[in-house]
Amino acid sequence: MIRVVPIIPFINGLQKIHNILLFYILQRDGHTGEIHESRISWREGNIKKLSGIIASGIIFFICAYYIIHYFQWSVVIPLLTHADWKWLPCTVTGTILCFWLFRTMRWFVLLKASDIHIDFYHLYMVCSMSVAFALLTPFQSGEALKVELLKKTGSLERIPGYGIFMTERILDLMVVLLMALSGIIFGASKLLDTKVIFTVIALMIICFAFFFVIIRHIPPANVVGRFFQPLNQCVRSGKIMATVVILTIGGWLFIVLGWYASLRSISISVNFLDAAAMTAITTLIGIFSFIPLSLGINEVSISSFLVYFKQDIPVAQAGALIIRGYSVITLIMGFVMFIIWKLVLRRKMDSDYN
Repeated sequence: MIRVVPIIPFINGLQKIHNILLFYILQRDGHTGEIHESRISWREGNIKKLSGIIASGIIFFICAYYIIHYFQWSVVIPLLTHADWKWLPCTVTGTILCFWLFRTMRWFVLLKASDIHIDFYHLYMVCSMSVAFALLTPFQSGEALKVELLKKTGSLERIPGYGIFMTERILDLMVVLLMALSGIIFGASKLLDTKVIFTVIALMIICFAFFFVIIRHIPPANVVGRFFQPLNQCVRSGKIMATVVILTIGGWLFIVLGWYASLRSISISVNFLDAAAMTAITTLIGIFSFIPLSLGINEVSISSFLVYFKQDIPVAQAGALIIRGYSVITLIMGFVMFIIWKLVLRRKMDSDYN
């Protein structure tokens, strides 16, 4: 079995370090007799950010150490070299392009619902770049790049843009959690207590319902109301909500299909529900680790999943690395799309100038 890396003690240790540092700051400022709340709040914020960076770094180095020392490279490398490289690139490329297409269609629907009209081809290039480069940023926050790019070209304002982006993030969270729970209930983790699973589902439904009720009662006139207006429109319109949810599910199913095809290329056979659960849970773990590209932690979690699915340890490790290749191909395609976008934008500017 793959060893579980003890992460929790390190996080608890970081919390103690945070408390010690904060105590030192307060003691150092004690001679003044006054503590400015804004100054303390700023320092607390910086210490928390530093603690988060340190925690992410420790997690990364633990996972990297595990991969270097415990992966059976003498067996893994031959397995990767014998992969079916004839059709794999085409399959992976196709699933990535379709995922980008569904993301763009969802973005287009939400923009149209907010009475914002942007050329679909231009929107596709911007969405493709932002989704690809989001892999390089913690929490995949780099997808917000599309808002800034559209703002730069004068196509979109920041408040509605980030409001729509937040709506997309909430939809992604709902769908990924749904995928994870569906996989767990119908096959991935039959050993778990059914009562616990359904209790978690009930709590999630209650939380989302409570959140949507609050959104519906936010006045649209203020800044907060304008920010949440796209989500409010989804909640109020069953047609828009159904459309964006279907597009979100469709997009993520292409990612699952890409992972599934990657695994099949080295003769790893898992059913589609297991692949969906693995994709969803690994994505959530990678996002909340705050590690760019989820380096290290994805390899450990995917290989652990595949071992749980009765795959031999070296085969599971090879499967984790072949899926890492999927993200590398995504980045390469995003860079190609960026070059195309720059060329198209330059040609458009030249034509407008002339």
